[in-house]
Amino acid sequence: MILREASLLFLWALFGYDLNFGYLAQLVRGQAHLLLNREPIETILRREGFDAAVRKQLEFVQDVLAFGRAKIGLHSSGNYTTYCEIGSGPVCWALIACPKDRLDPLKWSYPIVGIAPYRGYFDLQLAEQDQEKLESEGYDTFLRPVNAYSSLGWFSDPILSSMLRLKDADLASLLIHELTHATIWILSDAGFNESLATFVGETGSLYFLESKHGHDSPEVQKVIARRADRRAFLVFVAGLVKELQLLYDSDRGYEEKLREREKIFAEARSSFFELPMRTDSYTGFPRWEMNNARLASFRIYTERLDLFEEVYLAAGNDLKAAVKVFTGCRDLENPRGYLEAWIRNHSRRSGVTVRGTG
Repeated sequence: MILREASLLFLWALFGYDLNFGYLAQLVRGQAHLLLNREPIETILRREGFDAAVRKQLEFVQDVLAFGRAKIGLHSSGNYTTYCEIGSGPVCWALIACPKDRLDPLKWSYPIVGIAPYRGYFDLQLAEQDQEKLESEGYDTFLRPVNAYSSLGWFSDPILSSMLRLKDADLASLLIHELTHATIWILSDAGFNESLATFVGETGSLYFLESKHGHDSPEVQKVIARRADRRAFLVFVAGLVKELQLLYDSDRGYEEKLREREKIFAEARSSFFELPMRTDSYTGFPRWEMNNARLASFRIYTERLDLFEEVYLAAGNDLKAAVKVFTGCRDLENPRGYLEAWIRNHSRRSGVTVRGTG
């Protein structure tokens, strides 16, 4: 396994065609560090005297993975059978950059994943240097920590110590999110990939927690309240983005657009407090350093969640059946169009109109 993965790392470096050597070198070093410091979870669980709290979390991970495979139909691709201690994390950072008068993030080409609207870094200092460079060129930027990522089956990804510090609901959602990437990945379509994984991760983790604690349990009801807040926040952000898009598409001058967008940001911070929130999930929003890159980052992970929900509803609220439909998108240039056509065809066959499809 190590020899195979070392060969893949070499090929990864060889075909890093859109990446400078310094950037690529830190990617290879970071990935190699994780691969060389893994330990099989089964070995850890057999070890006497191992930290009881970590043991409990690793057993929880195994339960989630088994549920994801059996009940949701996801592929593990050999991932998460090992554990790597990296401290409190994060494992890496993601940098997003946008023009100040557009919501279109810059894109980079990578081995394995294709074109993506973000850059990943294991080296925080290099990430901050590149962030400063992009800002000096006039871009909005957003640099965020990352708790986990998927190598899409090219490497056997380990469970990271930083992941085990998450709450159970968040850890389950993260694991199912990453398993979704290993199951369905559309080359060079980060918005589709990430938002699909968000939908499957959130829906699947709720199913898992219901199977473990029961629908009426405090654990599940707390998650349901957080998901309701997310829906309200998504509608709120969609309105903010629409207002910004109208401004950016107008014939106003560049400087005027920048002045007007600050007014829009200020109004959004104020109107946020009118949202009917049930939890504290988004209380930090008024303190966000608001810019196009931050909003673009949020949109990448929440684009067209309504489309995936329509498929799920049409599949009879059966997530495993919906995932089977989603896998039909693989290798397609227009996965959204495929799902929209599937919904229309299903509605005609069943005589039932799915919400949002007309």
